[in-house]
Amino acid sequence: MKQSFLTSLLLSVPLFLFLTNPVLAQDSLQVGTVSADHAAIYTAPKTTSKKITSLLKGEEFPILNRSNEADPTQIHTVSEGDTLFLIANQYNVPVSELQRENKILGTRLFIGQSLEIPQEMVIHPIKQNDALWEIARQYNVSMEKLIEINSIEAVVLEAGKEMMIPESYYEMQLLGGKKGWIKNSEITLNRLSKFNLGWKYNGTSETYLKQLQIPGLDVVSPRWYTLSDSDARINVEVDHRYAEAAAQSGKEVWPLFGNKFDPELTNLILSHKENRKKVIKTLTQSLVHTKSKGINVDFENIDPKNKQHYVMFIQELKSALEPYHIVVSVDVSRENADPFWSGSLDRAGLGNAADYIIMMGYDEHWGSSPKAGSVASIPWTREGIELLTKEVPAHKIILGVPFYTREWITNANGEVSSIDRTMLETEKLIMEKKLTKKWDEKTSQNYVEFIENGEKHQIWVEDKESMKLRYDLVKKYNLRGTAAWYVGGASEDIWNILK
Repeated sequence: MKQSFLTSLLLSVPLFLFLTNPVLAQDSLQVGTVSADHAAIYTAPKTTSKKITSLLKGEEFPILNRSNEADPTQIHTVSEGDTLFLIANQYNVPVSELQRENKILGTRLFIGQSLEIPQEMVIHPIKQNDALWEIARQYNVSMEKLIEINSIEAVVLEAGKEMMIPESYYEMQLLGGKKGWIKNSEITLNRLSKFNLGWKYNGTSETYLKQLQIPGLDVVSPRWYTLSDSDARINVEVDHRYAEAAAQSGKEVWPLFGNKFDPELTNLILSHKENRKKVIKTLTQSLVHTKSKGINVDFENIDPKNKQHYVMFIQELKSALEPYHIVVSVDVSRENADPFWSGSLDRAGLGNAADYIIMMGYDEHWGSSPKAGSVASIPWTREGIELLTKEVPAHKIILGVPFYTREWITNANGEVSSIDRTMLETEKLIMEKKLTKKWDEKTSQNYVEFIENGEKHQIWVEDKESMKLRYDLVKKYNLRGTAAWYVGGASEDIWNILK
């Protein structure tokens, strides 16, 4: 959500790799699930290439590309000391396949002899009612290739027989900007869709209910829970009417759980195991009772001494909610120099513990900033995403987008103040004052300014153009979706850009 210092100071569709616990399918093919406990990752789409690392059980990464089934034929020139066994071992193929491919009856080789290295194969057991086109589609191989490799003559396949499938590879995005290739045969594909979350804020009961009809809004996050210094350690304010209406509208509810931006209260809860247990028990009971599908934890302004306590709390919360299939999302600031607002967050640890990490893609220039500027320029947001994807897999990241901006006012003495403006308020102001937007290359946003009562007014505008560029970042970096601060701050047609 919006940080406290805002007010006080595939492929075009990504695929993802999972080893365990894939998210349920919702949309078109976008997810790969690794079936083995570990799988080797290579620099190029062949096992003869250098091994980078192994994908371990529980690790998850987006898939970027698939290697072509018609990889160029590899040729090995026999040199002194070569044997069929050594060559077969070098290219990870059976000796019999090497002999068959090159029509070698014995084992004798000649120096300078060219050997064609057969493509790696996967064995597919033919089942009753298997169709050639279905197998081709399953393995993303042409039917012509299957017919050629398997010398198929009959239209109907014989159950119990085996079919050889040419091996292919997927390119995947690792942490830290690294990429690698993994065998297709070691993964299966599930489906996973992007989604858009919207925080509920600054409205009435009726406007909140009306917002549930917005197309493109998939998840709503009402503020139901806050830390408390009472014996219960948590304050609960659930709106059952809203929860029922959201379910009827097809929206998932992930209530927000905040810490009041209070570092001392946060320390009181996080640093004591019994306090954490008490809070988690209350949360679990309430979330199950309201049939919530998730929770959004928004702890900000945390004392750096509680950095690992916070990770521990998220781990414990996730463990308690897992049996009920309730997902855990955690809000983190875009990296900055402040030790309380940024340095106290172990993003890698939180990313490992939670289902989703929401990067609050704002405030580059906060409310009490001594300098006027964009709430979230596109280059600044892009850099934040790149920093976060070094520590958290991209498919776990949700980009927080601002449905607001600021009107900056500079007086004759050069003193700067600001007024928070929603996107709706900004558009109304621009129309009333007949202002003309100008494109600012530095921020990749529209910009307006005017003079009033001797004071300079500046606005870096959030509008359809800036929102489209933000969603382009979601697609470019294979992020999971967006989270808007806040629902009601923009016209409903903005959601069509995010949908």
